[in-house]
Amino acid sequence: MKASARIVAAFVALAGASGIVFAQSDASQAPKSAEDCLKSAFELAQTAESKKLADSQLDKIEALLTKMESHCDAKQFAEAAAVAKDITTAIEAK
Repeated sequence: MKASARIVAAFVALAGASGIVFAQSDASQAPKSAEDCLKSAFELAQTAESKKLADSQLDKIEALLTKMESHCDAKQFAEAAAVAKDITTAIEAK
């Protein structure tokens, strides 16, 4: 499975398991709940997939998404927002 497909598949599985409904959110602010945090992570995963990035970039993004998810689960929203910025930087890197 390509890295981009793995990223989104992982978050789709997470969404199904937790019953999360995804919606657009403002990624510039720290999320206010675990659900919002995970929504942001999923949106970043979708963005990464749509960019057709190199597998090496996607591997890095996947690791960052895992880190972000851990922060979301621990309700460490400021830390999750910081990782989201790192993910955005990785997505935009050429």
